[in-house]
Amino acid sequence: MNILLNKANQQVFNVFDYGATGDGTTNDAKAIDSAIAACSAEGGGIVHFPPGRYLSGTIHVKSNVTIEISPGATIATSSNDDDMDDIEDFDYNPDADEETMYFNPSLFRLDGIENVCIQGGGTIDGNRPSRQGPKPIAVKRCARVTIRDIKILHSPNYAISCIDSDLIDVDNAWVEHSFADGIDFDGCRFVCVSNCRVSSRDDAICLKSSPSMGEPIDCAHVTITNCILLTSATCFKLGTESGPGDFTDITITNCTFGPLPGTASHPTAISILTVDGGNIERVAIDNIIMDHTGSPFNLRLGNRGRGQKVPKPGILQDVTIGNIVATGVGFPMVISGIPGHRIKNVIIHDVSMEIDDAAIPYLTTAVDLADVAEVESKYPGAGMFGPLPAWALYCRHAENINVRALQARTTSKLADVKPAIVCDDVERSSIAVDEWKLE
Repeated sequence: MNILLNKANQQVFNVFDYGATGDGTTNDAKAIDSAIAACSAEGGGIVHFPPGRYLSGTIHVKSNVTIEISPGATIATSSNDDDMDDIEDFDYNPDADEETMYFNPSLFRLDGIENVCIQGGGTIDGNRPSRQGPKPIAVKRCARVTIRDIKILHSPNYAISCIDSDLIDVDNAWVEHSFADGIDFDGCRFVCVSNCRVSSRDDAICLKSSPSMGEPIDCAHVTITNCILLTSATCFKLGTESGPGDFTDITITNCTFGPLPGTASHPTAISILTVDGGNIERVAIDNIIMDHTGSPFNLRLGNRGRGQKVPKPGILQDVTIGNIVATGVGFPMVISGIPGHRIKNVIIHDVSMEIDDAAIPYLTTAVDLADVAEVESKYPGAGMFGPLPAWALYCRHAENINVRALQARTTSKLADVKPAIVCDDVERSSIAVDEWKLE
């Protein structure tokens, strides 16, 4: 068996040399694992997939291994669930969504390893016609993981799912036809996502701090830039599984948002949500273009209390959102804490928003301020309160909110029925709007 060297003098282990067929019908998992084991035994290197379609059960990636899926190569998840690793057996109550907590039944399983890369220009096929099934890439308690130049199709679960991991770099990933979330980071630190395109039926990119690991795990130092996010749910979500860990130092810049192609959905563009006791601090969002999203943003501090013996609200503060262009808007922007627990220190600046004509019949519904329910424990979403008394921005239970250079445009039919902005229980704030009536 010949072991080749690439240009960087890394050893290259061709999966064909270990019995893989690439014929699209044979389960190549054992051959692929053998190539990875040989690579690891030599101290690391590249496991290379030449063009072909490789059907596989769970693949066990090891430290210091690069998975190179060449252009023309597709690695597809076996349609037989018995070919996948069994789900975890916890000795505690994870108190999280099943898709959030389970990592073992995956195509590429990265568990407690470091210095790993999945790259090459090829394709990973989730190979399912609907939601529920293995994760294409599952990363659990790992460090220094790079995923780049890869297309992921037909994912029945979170396409790229990472938990309690550090130093994760996702670049030029194309997630297409995902039936669940596109890219999720749960309690991960030092994360960079760049130049990605995500098209998903559920949230495109979602950050979490769930109790899945049985202890608080913080989500911190995350940057997302130069991405296209298309979804039927939320383009960028921070939460809802938002505790016991915290969220700090999060940035998202230079992105475009929109609905899933071929659908008439109006997803929420940006959701920043803490409802399970986690604290959210120091978030910056800048230079975002969004079209036909429901609400440009939704900031919610609630008290669902999942994973808490006694529900206790967290903190949501120090958030800046600026340089936003939103057209086809279907719902107002929302900033909402709960009585006794305010959202604090929020700056909204240089926002241009125009209401979608199709949304005007719903938005013109008359609503009294007193009729907007608190719903402290309800699953958070921009539309959780029903129709609102404002058409551009509804803000309540908040403090030190600064809104400037907001241009909001709609027809006289809506603007003459209700105000652009309504504030309720808001202190030490400056909120102004340049309202335009379009005839």
